[in-house]
Amino acid sequence: MQKLQMFRSIIIDVVSPNTNVPEAQRNLIELKSLIKTYGSIDVGHIIQHRTKPDKDTFIGSGKVQELIEMVSNKKIDILILNAIVKPTQLFHLTEQLWTANPDIKVWDRVDLILHIFEKHAQTTEARLQIEIAKMHHMGPRIYGLGGTYFSRQGGGIGSKGVGETNIERMKRHWRTLIKKKEDELKKQLEHRKGQVDHRKELGVRHVALVGYTNAGKTALFNVLTGRSKLSEDVLFATLSSTVGRLKGIGHANNLLVSDTIGFIQNLPPTLIETFKSTLLDVIHADLILHIVDISDELRDRKINVVQEIVHEIGAGKIPQILVFTKSDLLPEERWGEFEEVKKRYSAFSTLFISSKEEINIKKLVEEISSRLS
Repeated sequence: MQKLQMFRSIIIDVVSPNTNVPEAQRNLIELKSLIKTYGSIDVGHIIQHRTKPDKDTFIGSGKVQELIEMVSNKKIDILILNAIVKPTQLFHLTEQLWTANPDIKVWDRVDLILHIFEKHAQTTEARLQIEIAKMHHMGPRIYGLGGTYFSRQGGGIGSKGVGETNIERMKRHWRTLIKKKEDELKKQLEHRKGQVDHRKELGVRHVALVGYTNAGKTALFNVLTGRSKLSEDVLFATLSSTVGRLKGIGHANNLLVSDTIGFIQNLPPTLIETFKSTLLDVIHADLILHIVDISDELRDRKINVVQEIVHEIGAGKIPQILVFTKSDLLPEERWGEFEEVKKRYSAFSTLFISSKEEINIKKLVEEISSRLS
């Protein structure tokens, strides 16, 4: 059996001197989790403190030299920048690293997320959404760099010295490709919208689970529906909506629950827009369960990220229950946080549960039933 190749990666983070140190560390931990999910070997990281990224290579010239040595000595395959980076910065940094590794890949945060999406996509709809998102993200690089970058990165478009006329051709070709994929996705969207409308005509009520990625949505979905969907301790284990019927109390035939893609901070609007078809179950839900990992020290920030996206997709007026899961994982010395959370989120209906131990699951089902009866 052929051994699966494991890429070796390194993280670059540019941190403002005004940034809170624990905050910067937590952002770094999240990116390392993304790398783990992608399946790459995390070789290490470089943090540079500066007021703003270098306009040419994102990091300063001194760090570039340090990075060249590290890429060569540690045999780095992928360099990941913890930011959304301009095309010219990506290209110039890549160009400098070619001496250490001619095949080096330089990604920003969105590139990494899209590669994870691509790896986990299981449905035609998910694959189409990812293709479109990648094309929107990569297009400006091709326009601005005349294909040079991608001729070296394996993109197969253009070559050094591409003229302005050819760049315009590239733009038109790229727009045509995107339009074709978007037309295919539109058909998928119309089909899914038809399913949603049909369910409403039949009087079926719908509960959507939303939350930050890896908050515990799928584990709760399995408990509520009796399904056995794979629940993994990785980011973005769910990329497509999965629908099941709520178990118990007379609602088995007319109340559906859907598990949806997890959210994450610093996503560009175009990426959220591309995944709107997957989020139809949220947009047209009768009730939203916002799932939060109570044991996560970053839960307040993640709650804000999810609420912002829920409002951005047009689902902000749908009734919500704030469901704090993984209550069994909160250590005794932090039990005071249960009351703190209740007070902080008093504007919401809140409930503390454990999917694993099935703590307060019956109470949650009763609350859902009461809201939708």
